[in-house]
Amino acid sequence: MQGLPKLSWEDYRYILAISRADGATKAAEMLNVNVSTAFRRLEKIERALETLLFDRSRRGYLPTEAGREFIRSAEIMEQAAFAADRIVTGHDQRLTGEIRVTATEALATCFLPRHIKSFQDEHPDLTINIVSQNRVLNLAEREADIALRPSRPKDETLIGRKIATFNWGIYAHSDLVDALGTVQSLNDLQGQHFIIWVGSTLAEKSAEWLEQSIPDVKLGCRSSSLITNALLASNTVGLVLLPCLVGNSWPGLKPVIAPLDDFGAAGEIWLVIHEDMRQNARVRAFINHIVAAAQKEVALFEGKIVL
Repeated sequence: MQGLPKLSWEDYRYILAISRADGATKAAEMLNVNVSTAFRRLEKIERALETLLFDRSRRGYLPTEAGREFIRSAEIMEQAAFAADRIVTGHDQRLTGEIRVTATEALATCFLPRHIKSFQDEHPDLTINIVSQNRVLNLAEREADIALRPSRPKDETLIGRKIATFNWGIYAHSDLVDALGTVQSLNDLQGQHFIIWVGSTLAEKSAEWLEQSIPDVKLGCRSSSLITNALLASNTVGLVLLPCLVGNSWPGLKPVIAPLDDFGAAGEIWLVIHEDMRQNARVRAFINHIVAAAQKEVALFEGKIVL
């Protein structure tokens, strides 16, 4: 490892990417470079070190002993770089630039959009980048500045604030609701077709609850997305179990029974940041705005209002 002093942080980044992607081809996509550039960079680094960092085979790139040592050093450098970036950014008092917000599909579709324009009217020099997905992004690695999550953060380096609680309800297209007539209890939905949510523990719980609570329920079309399920229901595919925020604000849907007292899955919405970002002016401005917005939406989250 005599050549280490000749290497730059970019060299370490390339090796980390090749290790994580199990090869130079996929690493090139991660690094947004040509595949040939990734191959040449790896060869250049290995020549400088005078040792192989990866054993190449058809099964992928396996780090050698020297490669594993290099990767460990690179990971330490990466975390130090992330920490330095958070500390510097965390003290930025400018109300300009971009705020990167990650939120679940439901929140990114049915909550955030109604409050972005008013935020931009107050802060015209700030732009919002919304990352809409259910995967939890890494705030420590600056994948996002702010997260809206349906659970309290467990990482001690994260700061969370509960901004709302939400209930669930059963919804359907307005034509189907009219055809059902008066629904006073779950028994009145006997034999009805439901659109099912799949892909998570809560999704499994919701399907089990429907089977146990509604006589002869028909579990039909399924998807891993609550937003897709809302779209399916609005196209009269069946009834659907949704957070009241989604069901009560979705065009074409009407509540059948909402909120549900028997479902037992009332949830919480948490606004989460990394502790190093709490003094950042952009972050503070967005937090203040969203907290105030959530307070105005209490009835919608709890299912006591239909838009």
